[in-house]
Parts: sequence; C-alpha cells; structure tokens
Amino acid sequence: MYCKIYIHCDKAEKIVSLIESRFGRADKKISFYYFSSFDITLDRNDEADRKNMNSPTDGFLYYELLAELEIYTDHIRITDEIMRLLHENDIPAVVSCDYEDELEAPNTGI
Repeated sequence: MYCKIYIHCDKAEKIVSLIESRFGRADKKISFYYFSSFDITLDRNDEADRKNMNSPTDGFLYYELLAELEIYTDHIRITDEIMRLLHENDIPAVVSCDYEDELEAPNTGI
C-alpha cells in the first residue's frame, strides 16, 4: 500500500533515526530505507516553501521533507505508528493516502 507523509523537519537523518528506533535498523541505499514490513524514501520536498507552509488549509504541502512509503503488511498499524512517533517528538506531519480516514493517529501539522 502506498502512502505519502509531508514532514516539517530540516533533517532527514533525524526522521530516519526515529523510525529506526521503533522498527529496527534499515538497509539503506541513498534516500531509500528498507525495513522488514515497508520501504520508505525520504527526500527534500521540491515544493518546500517556509512562507507557504503557514497556510491553515494546505501549508503541509510545503513542508521540507516528503516521505513515500510502500507498506507490505498491516499498512494502517505501521502508518499510525510512524505518525505517533513523529508527533510524540513534536515533528509536524500530515499523511496523504487512500486510507488516511482509517488512521487513529492525529493527521495534523500540530
């Protein structure tokens, strides 16, 4: 199952470290990270813009990082865990996927 997460954070390494703390060490190839149940690509968002990220309706589209997940099993649980992890560490993040309404974790830019 495919999912995007827009993340308001300057450091991709910080995000990878947090995810590895929960899901174990990833096999890494450039900006691709391979875990047992999912793969994640973490890149700079080409649309990133500090001025536009303050928009109350679609500001998240301008966050610095864009994570693209390919989840192979239990996509709702894994996405929820990643979102909780980010929010517990005060990292604003917003999910964009077909199943976002089924998630329990907050889907806000905080």
